[in-house]
Amino acid sequence: MNRAGILLLVVLLTVSGCSTIRGLAGYESPDVSYKDVSVEGISLESIDLMFHFEVDNPNRVGVKLEEYIYSLAINDSDFLSGTHTEKLEVESRSKATVSLPLTLSYKDLYESVSSVVRSDSFSYALDTEVSVDIPVYGNAKIPVRVEGDLPVLRMPEVAFSRFEVHDFSFSGVDVSLYLDVSNPNPLGMTLSDLNLGATVSGTELADINVGDISFESGENAEVPVRFSFGLGDLGSTVIDMLRGNRKLEYDIRGDGDVKIDHPAFKDKTRLPFHLTGDYMIGD
Repeated sequence: MNRAGILLLVVLLTVSGCSTIRGLAGYESPDVSYKDVSVEGISLESIDLMFHFEVDNPNRVGVKLEEYIYSLAINDSDFLSGTHTEKLEVESRSKATVSLPLTLSYKDLYESVSSVVRSDSFSYALDTEVSVDIPVYGNAKIPVRVEGDLPVLRMPEVAFSRFEVHDFSFSGVDVSLYLDVSNPNPLGMTLSDLNLGATVSGTELADINVGDISFESGENAEVPVRFSFGLGDLGSTVIDMLRGNRKLEYDIRGDGDVKIDHPAFKDKTRLPFHLTGDYMIGD
């Protein structure tokens, strides 16, 4: 080949770039496609995700995956980025699945992306660049974009609702204390092992254990807790208040286990609450 021919070949290779070199060597970049995302663990504090990708290697020899470079945006706001290293060899003309684990903290979400605070869910966009080592050709970086939505989980809220006197006689007092429990989550919830203690106008009431209570997503419901006391268990001040339309000062404390209805929900979270205030019997 004369000088002109050699120069022309160099120019062609330079202009065509890597694709020409790849074609001359007989190698192609593998195809990386998004398969799905699985929730590996979920709690009221965080959510553990696993993004699964399929790698299709069309070459006559195996290729090696080196690492992922990723960036994650939440509601169109940059949230986190990083590199995940995972060594994997994909055999010639075969497919393999690789996974990228990510854990999102709800606390970090609330602090970084204000639009998440009052929402039941948030959108995400995950941009990844998979680094693949191809023999002879070298390293190829293959971009993949993933978009979707995920739920926001929050602790339920407990408030005092009312007292209801069912019976008042010389044998004792039969009364119900009602708690207003709201489930702010887009998933169902169970409140179990609910322990209560209460003081009414300075008189200590017995500790009460309540059975499991289930709530639908977004449900607000009254939870009745019934007490029965002999007159000797109550002070004269409380008895006087129950006889008339008088003010009661209440101090209610308790806790219970919260479990979200999702197969990947991790350990139960203990929900403590302490409620104080005044209530007018008869209102």
